[in-house]
Amino acid sequence: MNDIDEYLVKKYTNGFMYVDYPHKSNWSENFNDSDYRTALKDLFLGKKDVPVMLYVHIPYCSKLCYFCLCHVIVTRKYENVANYLNYLYCEIDLLRKYFDDNSIPPNFREIHLGGGCPTVIEEKEFDEFMEKIQTIVDIKKLTEFSIEIDPRTVAGNKEKLKYYHSKGINRISIGVQDFDPKVQKAINRIQPRELVDDLLTPDIRECFNSINFDILVGLPGQTRESFSKTIETVIEMSPDRIDLAFFNYAPRNNPHMKILENRGRLNDIERHRLFLDATDALVSNGYVRIGFDHFAKRADSVAEAMGNKHLRWNSLGYSSGKCHDMLGIGVGSSSRITERYYAQNVYGVSDYEKSLKRGKFPVFRGFRLSRDDIIRRDIINQLRNYYTVEYKDIENRYHIEFKEYFKGEKVLLNAFSRDNILEFTDNMITITDTGKGFCNLVCRIFDNYNRGKDFFEDFFEIHRSRDFGVTSLHKQGLL
Repeated sequence: MNDIDEYLVKKYTNGFMYVDYPHKSNWSENFNDSDYRTALKDLFLGKKDVPVMLYVHIPYCSKLCYFCLCHVIVTRKYENVANYLNYLYCEIDLLRKYFDDNSIPPNFREIHLGGGCPTVIEEKEFDEFMEKIQTIVDIKKLTEFSIEIDPRTVAGNKEKLKYYHSKGINRISIGVQDFDPKVQKAINRIQPRELVDDLLTPDIRECFNSINFDILVGLPGQTRESFSKTIETVIEMSPDRIDLAFFNYAPRNNPHMKILENRGRLNDIERHRLFLDATDALVSNGYVRIGFDHFAKRADSVAEAMGNKHLRWNSLGYSSGKCHDMLGIGVGSSSRITERYYAQNVYGVSDYEKSLKRGKFPVFRGFRLSRDDIIRRDIINQLRNYYTVEYKDIENRYHIEFKEYFKGEKVLLNAFSRDNILEFTDNMITITDTGKGFCNLVCRIFDNYNRGKDFFEDFFEIHRSRDFGVTSLHKQGLL
């Protein structure tokens, strides 16, 4: 069993992992309907067969989970959900009109229904949703159709899972988080193991190509012993994929999290120890580690994609790489369109409705990537996916000389090398087994937007470190 290096955990605090690069905080609110249409034009015109993923955001939940970072709306009034779906249909109509006006038959190959909790939709409205979505999607052409499931909303109702299968859904992702009753109570998500066990009977498992469990590390009340039991239970239940993410306590942007302040939150060393224990247990039981924090059985498509170097990372996690582009619909949803564009919809339902009534795509911010942004994103994704970057691979793709282009970054990466977090050769950078837990910080060295003086003070403790100081970085022009 691996052991945690407490010195490194104390020296390099956890920081944030990249979902999009550049980070959404750098996106512009001047990006609007017109820019979005330009991005769609660049995506489809001239290459109408490009495979695309459609992400559909359903923000509604009946209860608030205290750990949640997602854009959710808590309601017990089902009419709010039904009304929202009508607005969503307007956005689908707007997309269909764009496709019709430009003679584009969109090649959607994947759909992901996320939230919130898409399983709050009742079957009558789900039937209507399926009719509407098929105005822009050929369901028969989909290679993957997935839905996020809160098991409490389908408790004791296997028929609802069979219903999803009948609609073409072939992958489900179940929000488990933790099986310990004390932890579940602390985070306001009580769902005993039996509830999930009763759903995943052999006949249900046969309905889906892949079943994912979401598990959170570092939740209030977790202990090394209790979390070990949760991971043992997960292994017994044998999902195809596991998303083993760190719990991020962020009350500044999510005020509801303040309720967790005095409920036994774990420190960085404890969180890393739990993650390392879980990693050892999963790998020793046949799961392949996928990038930073995902695991999959060897026969699963993402494990195969990792072996074939086709693995992709997007705002939904790791994918098998069949779709590079993603169109998001619904409040708060994000899109990645070609290599050049990001876009995000408005968060508020009222703003969403107003924009659609004007015949405008409900975009409130976005980003047009420069060539430098694309290069850096590629490197960050390589590090996150495979823990290595080969210079020649980047040089051939972008016609640059890697060592010259990133000579400043090389100086900064030396600190990680001295701490055995990464290794250099003449041809590549490789993150070591020790360094995998700090992959996000290595990635951040290549971030051209969030790499200021505060970053080094926070993550390298340069005012105390023997490695280098602020003065030397200023002299080298790196701050």
